[in-house]
Amino acid sequence: MEIIDGYTHCGISKYQPIERVREVMAAAVVQRAVLVQHLGEFDNSYLAQIAVADPEHFASVCLVDHAAADCGETLGRWSETGGLKGIRLTIDVFSAQAELATAAIELGLVIVLFAPRGIAGAIGPLASFLDKHPQARLVVTHLGNPNMSNLEGVAHDLLRLADYPNVYIQISGMGMFTPWPHEPLYGLIERAFERFGAARLYWGSNFPVVGDQSEYQHDLALILDHKLPLPAAAIPAIVGLNAKRLWFPVVP
Repeated sequence: MEIIDGYTHCGISKYQPIERVREVMAAAVVQRAVLVQHLGEFDNSYLAQIAVADPEHFASVCLVDHAAADCGETLGRWSETGGLKGIRLTIDVFSAQAELATAAIELGLVIVLFAPRGIAGAIGPLASFLDKHPQARLVVTHLGNPNMSNLEGVAHDLLRLADYPNVYIQISGMGMFTPWPHEPLYGLIERAFERFGAARLYWGSNFPVVGDQSEYQHDLALILDHKLPLPAAAIPAIVGLNAKRLWFPVVP
């Protein structure tokens, strides 16, 4: 079974360089990874270079300042490097600068969505965008950043997105909301599986926010050891095949 880390950070001004990311991946027997730019960093050169040098094992996700007047042109220039397959957007972009998201899908990029204050109650502009652009491939990271005091509201809005066939939910970042083994999130994960199915959920480590190598492996083990409310038959897709289809469609 191939394992792909669908969401890890990597950097030289913040977090860990690629050498350390490779070490952690190897220890967990993870073959490939999606490298996601951290907030506040708009120089995507490092991540692009990694993906260009080793496209079999790494895909990279850029960040562009959506407040800049030329953000669409900037995204186009980054896309031309050939090393970037996605763009990370915060949910406010869909109300403040939806043109950037439109430019992303026109360039064939995957949208990696981060909702820092939670997706509950903030889904209106996003749903409007998806209604206009049903072909958009969009990944909701960290289970939509759930507010633990309003899990029902999170579930209501998050599960609405299942109506859009190219929207994926990422099981990642759970430690930001509840300590390991993250049991308060199990009901949300179960409902997400029921609505999105085995083909539209996938795992990401959120390294190094998740912690060190030990925490990385412990979070992955929750899926591999069948601790999360997910059918055993779905595990290969959730830990590898879905991310491969989305991010590595032409590699062996």
